[in-house]
Formats: sequence, C-alpha cells, structure tokens
Amino acid sequence: MNIVINPDYSKLSLFIKQLPSDFSNGGDMIYEARNQIKKFRVQDIDVVVKRYKVPICINRIIYAFFRPSKAKRAYDYAMFLLSKGIRTPEPIAYIEVKKGLFFYQGYFISKMENYPRMMRDFYNSIGSGEYILDKFAEFTLKVHESGILHLDYSPGNVLYEQVGDDVHFSLVDLNRMRFGKLTKKECLRNFDRISPSDEVTSYIVTEYSRLRGWDIASSVETALYYKRKFWEKVAKKAALKNKMRKDS
Repeated sequence: MNIVINPDYSKLSLFIKQLPSDFSNGGDMIYEARNQIKKFRVQDIDVVVKRYKVPICINRIIYAFFRPSKAKRAYDYAMFLLSKGIRTPEPIAYIEVKKGLFFYQGYFISKMENYPRMMRDFYNSIGSGEYILDKFAEFTLKVHESGILHLDYSPGNVLYEQVGDDVHFSLVDLNRMRFGKLTKKECLRNFDRISPSDEVTSYIVTEYSRLRGWDIASSVETALYYKRKFWEKVAKKAALKNKMRKDS
C-alpha cells in the first residue's frame, strides 16, 4: 500500500492509514455510483474521502507500472492548481492499495469545501445570474491562461460562493486535466459541458471572448458548435440506454 500525506495534515495519519479497512463502515455517504464519496469528521476537520471503483484488469496493470492512478492525479493536480492560485479543495492525502504486484483501489482525501453553490444554478437559463456568469468567464480565463484544461469542466464540478461583490470559484473532480499552452479551439471547446442552453453558453463565451480580445461572433459560433455536438451525444446515449431497458 502506498500512502502520501500532505505534511500540513500529518496529525490525521492514523485516520488515513486505517481508511481502507474503515471506509465501508464509517462516515456519511455524499455520493454513490461508480465511485463513492463520504464525509468524515476527524479532529474537528471535515474531511471528504473519494474511494474509486476497482478498475478493470488492464487498468490495474497500467496504474501499477505505466500511469499515475486517479487518486494520485487528483492529489497532484490539486497541489498544482493551488500553486497557480486556483482554488480547489485542499488535498490531504491519497492511498493506493495493491494486490500482489498490481494496483487494486485508490482513495483521495481532501478537506471539505464550504462553497454552497454549483454552476448547475445556470444549467438551463441565465435567470438573474449575469454577474455570476461574468465572473465565471473571468475565472475560466485565469484557468486557461495558467495553462490548465479541465476535461470535465461541467456545472457540477465548479463550485462557487458570492460574498458581496466578490465571487469565488473552486474546481473539483480533477482526475482528467491537461497542462500546457492552450489553443483557441481548446479554450472555446472547454465550454461544451457547462450548459445545454445556447443562451447560457453564448452569454459566457461572449464575455470570455471580450476579455481575450477575440472576435465575439466567431468565438460564440465555435463554442456553440462543440456544445451542441456534446449534448447531442449525451441525448443519443440516454436514448440508447432507455431502449435497452425497454428491450430487456
């Protein structure tokens, strides 16, 4: 078993080391699907633990020898984002459990993020959220100019809090990211998951393009093309699943 602990949270070492055996019977379940996410209260600290699903056999070999596990990536990427001044839940530790020579299961431990809202607030419409969306465009620009491309830049993975005129954002679910200089196409395509609404996407990309000094009309057109393509794919997958359920 491989355990890496953030030195700032060394006092939680015992809790962390016991997680593989204690996870199933402790904590409060926040999310349960492919992966499981639980909240624990440890030494007056609210801690979130994500236990990743046991990967298929080929990935167990890949994570053992060729590629960092999802747990390690989540920890390393969180550290990197924080070093760039981009907020994300503070990483506490990660655990890689092995069976024999091969990777078996990963855990990522972070401090609970207290931001109360998600960008899902604007999933279908702008409503009265123009100011929040303007600030979100500004935040996204900072992320992109830092050479960071969050490949799951969806409304559930962007938390926010408004305090007076300030809006603070925090990114979660960091397993799939790319780093380096981004092309214009990559930047505009990155808005494809934020909302299925043309109105919402157009509004955000208009402000984003204005801040970058890009042509607004062509930028919005490009972003909407990728947005529609993504949501058409989502709809087709959903229709196929429904058909399979009816046929079974």
